[in-house]
Formats: sequence, C-alpha cells, structure tokens
Amino acid sequence: MNNCSLFCQILSGINWWWFAAAVVVTFGVGAIWYSWLFAKTWMKVFKVEMGEVTTGSIFRTMFLQFVANLLFGLTFFVLTQLSVWIALLSLAGFCAWEKGNLNFEFAKVKDFIMAVVIRVGYTFLAGIIFILFASI
Repeated sequence: MNNCSLFCQILSGINWWWFAAAVVVTFGVGAIWYSWLFAKTWMKVFKVEMGEVTTGSIFRTMFLQFVANLLFGLTFFVLTQLSVWIALLSLAGFCAWEKGNLNFEFAKVKDFIMAVVIRVGYTFLAGIIFILFASI
C-alpha cells in the first residue's frame, strides 16, 4: 500500500495543465522536425516512401504517436518530481539507447550521422521540453 501511496503522491504533484501544454508543444515540434526541417533527409536516410496514404492510416499513425508522446512525457514529469538530475540522466539513457539502435542499420557513415541527428536530436529536444515544463 505504501508504494501506491508514493506513486499517487508523485502523480498528484504533477501540474496536468503544464503536462498537456508540453504534450501539445512536443507534438508540434515533432511535426515541424519531421516535415519541414528534416523531411527530405529523413525520408532518404530511412528509405521512407510515401505511397498511397489513406486518411485512416494517417489518423492511426498520428494517434499512436500521440499516445507514445504522452507516455514519454509522463515519464519525465514523474522523474522530475523526484529530481531534475534523474530526469536528465534518464534522457541521456533514452538518447544513448536510440543511438545504439541505429548503430548497425547504416552502411554509410554520413547516413548514420544524419539518422542520429534526426532521431536522437528529436528525442533529446522533446525530453528537454518535457523536463522544462515539468519544472515550472
């Protein structure tokens, strides 16, 4: 019962308005990141082909990404309640894990570097946004 009490106490310490704002901001930053800033490079490096896209498939993909964004953000809002340093250490771990997943996917060093910049860069930026909003 004590574990539930601690978890409930941590959740009650979260400002849910700032959490909702951070989710919207990071989702918007992700849209800009993957569409305007790095769209062509991302599609080339990750060999993404935009075939016939249906409204249902876009809605499903965006919905799943939104849920993933919620969970990712909630992680940092909970960890920031414990310590900003723990949240930053976890973000470093997330970024290292993401980079590690990319290690063996690319034969060309240039493609690997661009993949890291795009994927790890967004993960880092989103994490920092969540930590900053959680600290308010």
